[in-house]
Amino acid sequence: MLHSFILPQQTISSIQERLEILEKCLNNANIQDEAMAKILELANSRQISLGQLREEFRQFLQKFNKLTELADKFNLKVEQGEIVVLLFVRLNFLLKEIVDQYWEFFLDEDSKEVLKGLTVTSTNFYMEIKKNTDLKNFQKDDSYIVLETLKHVILSLIKASLRVKALSEQEVNALNLGDITPQESETMLTSLASTQKWDWVYKNLA
Repeated sequence: MLHSFILPQQTISSIQERLEILEKCLNNANIQDEAMAKILELANSRQISLGQLREEFRQFLQKFNKLTELADKFNLKVEQGEIVVLLFVRLNFLLKEIVDQYWEFFLDEDSKEVLKGLTVTSTNFYMEIKKNTDLKNFQKDDSYIVLETLKHVILSLIKASLRVKALSEQEVNALNLGDITPQESETMLTSLASTQKWDWVYKNLA
């Protein structure tokens, strides 16, 4: 099931490349960079200093590096055919946290395309899983956990995409997602995924 959802190295590399540019701009306060100018404008509107903005960017980098490590681990385990629902939950909620807190660092055109791509990829995967799930016998199994997790991250990706104009309202409506209000919290989904993981371990030890 999860083999369809692998974060491409190209996507990660694209974000890393842009972050390096933004880091240089922040250190030099290069307002000639259009995206940097927008970020500084946002900082002014939020009444935070350039130093505070640099600190936010440092925290963003730390979380993105953690996301990269999780993505590498996730992709490897998927390729090896392992059950990685818990890792999927952690990876996606970290992605959600990043786009919720640091969406303003996705204002340049390249980053917008990455954000749009992540939104479309997550949406397509959600629709694929939903289509292949027997909703009549829908219990708290792997599919349920994955779908509920995706609801959380898709909503955050859409919100961020609209904020930076990576997607228009019309494009969002065209996704035809319907009601994707999550029914489970991050804590509950992590707990359910952890239970699934240990069930799988015990079965393989038996």
